[in-house]
Amino acid sequence: MESSHKHNLYTANTRPDCWDALRDPQHPLNKAWPLFLDHDAFQVQFADKVLEQESLRRFQFAIMESDADGGESIIAHARSIPFFWPELDEVRDMDGTLSTLPHVLHTLPDRGWDSIVARGFRQHFTREGLPIPCPPQAMAIDQDSDPGASCSTTNTPVSPNALSALSITVRADRRNCGFAETLIEALKQVAREEGLRVLVAPLRPTRKSEYPWMPMEKYINCTLSESPTSRVAQATQRLRCRSLGLGKGGGLPFDPWLRKHVRLGGTLVKIAPSSMIVRGSFAEWQAWTGIDFYRLTRALSAQAFQFRSDSAEGYSEVAIPGGLVPLKVFAREETCTYTEPNVWLYHDVGHALG
Repeated sequence: MESSHKHNLYTANTRPDCWDALRDPQHPLNKAWPLFLDHDAFQVQFADKVLEQESLRRFQFAIMESDADGGESIIAHARSIPFFWPELDEVRDMDGTLSTLPHVLHTLPDRGWDSIVARGFRQHFTREGLPIPCPPQAMAIDQDSDPGASCSTTNTPVSPNALSALSITVRADRRNCGFAETLIEALKQVAREEGLRVLVAPLRPTRKSEYPWMPMEKYINCTLSESPTSRVAQATQRLRCRSLGLGKGGGLPFDPWLRKHVRLGGTLVKIAPSSMIVRGSFAEWQAWTGIDFYRLTRALSAQAFQFRSDSAEGYSEVAIPGGLVPLKVFAREETCTYTEPNVWLYHDVGHALG
């Protein structure tokens, strides 16, 4: 990176125009994520609303790069949403960290990203006295599966007590320059300023897509000294990773994104097995991945793909570019379903829990 470049951190409150460039689907920051994730129902409904809602803009950050000629571009950004965590609210007059309260940590929803974004927005719109602008069925999924979805047991709007990161994205050619660390610290700082007790995040391990057949439980317990490097081992599920109890048994995580958070004080909590769910027809999945699923289902032994079949459930599985886990292919219905697991992590932000 040229030394003439200068960098500034802004919120969507102070510089809402920073995000204008991201309207282009070909922008490098948009290309950092697999295209199919844009079609998760909750992503479709809520992705842009953190910028549209004035009271949420202070929780959104952008890093802008300017050159010697005054040109400016967005090179990294973070999205987050505050939410009320009822189990955390029950912890009173207690110093220390959440690591001493596993029963609270494990109430983070199994539906991960989808659940926390739905919870955060439902609570936000309730506090603001606004209608919830999303299909009832999408909210019903979260309402039924998330016991902490309502604002309170009395249906009276309450203030948030936690912050969840939704995404932290850095342009590919600006990674490993400290920008992700800057954004993580900015989220922790705004949580402190707003009186929120903890920062949590449903993380997407960046290198898990290289090992789609490896269970997430096994992958996140791989350390730098026990990295899943053998492709033969990958294919035969003989990867040698010791069970470390979500990274607590010694050694930094193999995955660079998990490792970065741990180095900044983060603690892995649990796996969210169905954090994002994307369903679509063969035609839609071909547009998202470039794979011809009609031809694929006629030749399951195609050399370019790995398959696993479950005849009882009526589907086969195929590894897809960018997928953390295999895609389920339902030949009879001509549809595919992708269910992405994420990893819940939390950061203390410097407040006592009571």
